[in-house]
Amino acid sequence: MKLSVILPCFNGAATIATQLEALAAQQWSGSWEVVVSNNGSTDDSMAIVERYRDRLPNLRIVNAYDPSKPRQPVAHSYNVGIQAATGNAFAFCESDDEVAPGWVAAMGSALSTVDFVAGRLEYNKLNPNWLTVAGGHQPQQTGLIGSTDAPPYLMYASGCNLGMTRRLYETVGPLDTSILCCYDTGYCWQAQLAGFALHFVPDALIHYRLRHTLKALFRQGHNWGKDSPLLARYHGVTPGGFVILNRLAGLSSTLMNGLRLLVMSIFNVRRGRGGFAWWLWGLGFRIGEIQGLIKYVFQGYPEPQQVASLRQVKTRAH
Repeated sequence: MKLSVILPCFNGAATIATQLEALAAQQWSGSWEVVVSNNGSTDDSMAIVERYRDRLPNLRIVNAYDPSKPRQPVAHSYNVGIQAATGNAFAFCESDDEVAPGWVAAMGSALSTVDFVAGRLEYNKLNPNWLTVAGGHQPQQTGLIGSTDAPPYLMYASGCNLGMTRRLYETVGPLDTSILCCYDTGYCWQAQLAGFALHFVPDALIHYRLRHTLKALFRQGHNWGKDSPLLARYHGVTPGGFVILNRLAGLSSTLMNGLRLLVMSIFNVRRGRGGFAWWLWGLGFRIGEIQGLIKYVFQGYPEPQQVASLRQVKTRAH
C-alpha cells in the first residue's frame, strides 16, 4: 500500500517548517509521498516547502487556488490534494501542527487494515501553559469526539488528523466545501452512514496548535458556531425560531459569567487569563450559532454540495 500525506497550506510560513521537519524525520517501511496543497499563499510558504524536496519522499506542490474565484476553504485544498495523490490511502495533517515520531507508520499500518481512522491530539508542546491548563476546547486526546446532542449521534474527529482509504473517498465522495469549518464532522458522519466505521489510532499522534490570541479564539468559536445549524440541517434537523430564543437565553447567562471570568483574568485567579480566553471562544460559538440560525431560518437553508451523496449513503445505511 502507498500512503499519501495531504498537507493544505495558506500563508503558513510562520509554522510550516516545524511540520515539514517532523515529516522529514518519519520512518516507515511502506511507500509514501507528501502532497502540499497550496491555496494561493502570498507569503514564503512555498519557498520553505521547496527547501524540503531532498528530504521528503516524492514531495509535490499542487495548486488549489483559482484567482478568478473566491478563495475556497480547507476542505477544497484537501480535495485537490487527494485528486493529485497517487496513494491507496490518505493521511491529513496541517501546516500549523506537528506530527509526532511514528505518525506516518501508525497511519499507514492502520489504513492497511481498515478504511477510516483518526489519530490522537496533544496540546502541551505547541501552546502556552496559561492556555492549556485552563482547559477549554481540547478534544481527541484519549478517543474520538462524541456526538450526543444532534442527529445522527455518531462519533467524529478533527480533520487535522484523519486518514482514509481511496476506496472510502471514492464511495462517499469529496469533502463538502459548503461547510466552512465543520466539514470534518460532516464527513465523519457521512462515512459512518455509508457503513465505514471510524477507528481511533492513539499511536498516530499530532501536536495541535491552538489559537494563541483572544481575537483568534473568538473568531474560531464564531466560525464553528455559524456552521452548526447548517451541519444539523444537512443531517435531518431543521432548527426553527424556538431554537433561536433558547440560544438567546443561553447567551445572556454566558455574558453574565464573562464578567466574573474577566475579573479572575485581571487578578490571575484560578484559571486566570486562560479561563477568560476559553470563555471568549464559547461566546464566539454562541453568537455565531445565533447568527447562523437567524440567517437560515429567515432566508432558507441551502442544499449541501454533497446532498445527493448524503441521500445515497443514508439509503444504503438503511
